[in-house]
Amino acid sequence: MSKLDKVLTAIEETVNGALLLSATAVLFVNVVLRYVFKSSTTWAEEAIRYAIVWVTFFGGSMCARNKMHVGIDIFVQMAPRPVKKVLMALAQLSAAFFTAVITYFGWASTQLVIETAQKSPAMMMPMWIVYIAMPLGSALMTIRFVAAAYAILTDKSFGVDMVVEDGSVDMSRL
Repeated sequence: MSKLDKVLTAIEETVNGALLLSATAVLFVNVVLRYVFKSSTTWAEEAIRYAIVWVTFFGGSMCARNKMHVGIDIFVQMAPRPVKKVLMALAQLSAAFFTAVITYFGWASTQLVIETAQKSPAMMMPMWIVYIAMPLGSALMTIRFVAAAYAILTDKSFGVDMVVEDGSVDMSRL
């Protein structure tokens, strides 16, 4: 499992890093062209928009890996340890189910775009390249959420308790 984690992490970080760097460079060049030379490219905004779509879905997987997705867990933190463990694992599995559904419907949308041979307006790029980010990123998130649930249930990664012994909430851990 550790080898798969390393491969997925490398893919996520490489894709996000390259796309963010590329989008920043294209944006900078386009701003210089627009304000210095009074002429800009026709494709830059579209390319940046599509890069951000990819960054969003792959970034979601990175957030799932680092347990950075938003959640309201004050009641979970106040629950007894065995209940807390089950609730935390259930939350991860619920997120995995949701992202699995997004993967399925994202793939269906991508197939439709492939069948209709849609192209982007400015770059004339096949739109399936943009659409495939949804099922790929969601599949990565599903894997990450299932791995987190497994880690919680096997006590490999149980998280940080925010409720201290006296029953009060440690605000520094929120």
